[in-house]
Amino acid sequence: MKRLYMDFYNEAEGKRRRIIVNSPADGLTADQVQTAMQTLLDSKVLEGYAIDRAVIVETNSNEFFDLIQ
Repeated sequence: MKRLYMDFYNEAEGKRRRIIVNSPADGLTADQVQTAMQTLLDSKVLEGYAIDRAVIVETNSNEFFDLIQ
């Protein structure tokens, strides 16, 4: 499973906020993600926050067994 983590930081309050997007589109660029994050800031959704970082995390699961189905 892939997830896009967009992190924001409020220096005055010392707080962080994270927005998670499950299954982000393949081929996203840093510019596209930064533009999306800036749009969130411009819409005052995260007033007082600044862009901190963005990362795509991909996890894989290997199931060994499932005894109760």
